[in-house]
Amino acid sequence: MRRRELSALAGVVVGIGSPGVGSWAQAEPSGIVPLQLLRTGDVGGLPLIDVEFQGKPTRWLLDSGSSAALVTPALAQRLKLRELSSLRVAMAGGVQTLQRYRLPPLPGLGMTDAVDAIALDLQSLLGPAGAIVDGALGAPWLRQRSCRFDLARRQVQWRNAPGAAPTGAAVLPVRWDDGLPVVELSIGARSPDAFVFDTGNAGALVLFARRAGELLAGRGNWPSTTVRELGGSVSARHALIERLAAPGWVARQVPAALESGDAARRGRHFERLAGSLGIALFESGAVTLDGPGGQLIVELPGLPEPPPLPGGFGLRFERGTSLVVGSVVEGGPAAQSGVTVGDQVQAIDGADARQWSAVQAWEALAGRESMVMQLYRDGVSRRVELHRARFFPPLS
Repeated sequence: MRRRELSALAGVVVGIGSPGVGSWAQAEPSGIVPLQLLRTGDVGGLPLIDVEFQGKPTRWLLDSGSSAALVTPALAQRLKLRELSSLRVAMAGGVQTLQRYRLPPLPGLGMTDAVDAIALDLQSLLGPAGAIVDGALGAPWLRQRSCRFDLARRQVQWRNAPGAAPTGAAVLPVRWDDGLPVVELSIGARSPDAFVFDTGNAGALVLFARRAGELLAGRGNWPSTTVRELGGSVSARHALIERLAAPGWVARQVPAALESGDAARRGRHFERLAGSLGIALFESGAVTLDGPGGQLIVELPGLPEPPPLPGGFGLRFERGTSLVVGSVVEGGPAAQSGVTVGDQVQAIDGADARQWSAVQAWEALAGRESMVMQLYRDGVSRRVELHRARFFPPLS
């Protein structure tokens, strides 16, 4: 299991596509739901959908990196879900024992059978942002469908049949490894490695400890942070992968978190697979996880080599009694401008941000190449202007 965020409309959908990246014409019964991106950092966001469940609104994360459905304990109690036996689960923080429940069907999403779901406080998965999420539909739901994440248009479209790739799209073969979708990607000129396609990874690329250690062997100290993971946290260094490639698709200057720690303690996926391919790389277009067809269909402007992702500001927000700077990445725009952990954020681009959550702050900054913050520290208020930059050290 991997980490990381309106009622469904049934019918026939024809020609739903992103500007400049083709369309997905079909005649099979399908569904389409609005897509939200839960932004927890300055790159990417987690895909969320709103679903009416037993007459009540609920919010679900679509997480292809989770090998099971998840529900919060609060939702399980509120809906009086039937309790099942507990289960030992391998997570980033180690192996844990979690309660299971029987999750009734979600007809609006084509889920006609009850499934088992693991109970998990999603704040341990997403931080404070997890308080607004009721559950996660994992890889088992996605494997039975061809599910298109149209990130440019903020829609999710699914059908219970193989998908057809539009002209010009890149098609990556998918194999299922212990229930998770895996694709082959090459870093630089190296041989292909196996990566989980993980929509529960809001960023671009994560390298698990084994592969990260091989790539960083003999290199100096690079910028590091602590990455929140299921059941705990993992230290990670950061690099800019100069070239990440698959047939028909080349991504340049890809921001990557290179994890450290005991992979074996965290479960066999972390030992055997190279890492996690996140959803941020596809935000300018669409990506389809076609479970029945065994393929990942990439639709991006500029294929086979779309423009690289925008850079970052090099900081994290946290919410205590007010919005504050929670961490600062060495060498980034925030660090170079003297931003310090604990600085209180009074305003962002002229808007009063003192009572914002971190999610609200990142949502306001989505798509912006620069920002102006008014910060308060030790009785002094000061103005700081930051510009996005690709400042991680390059890894070829």
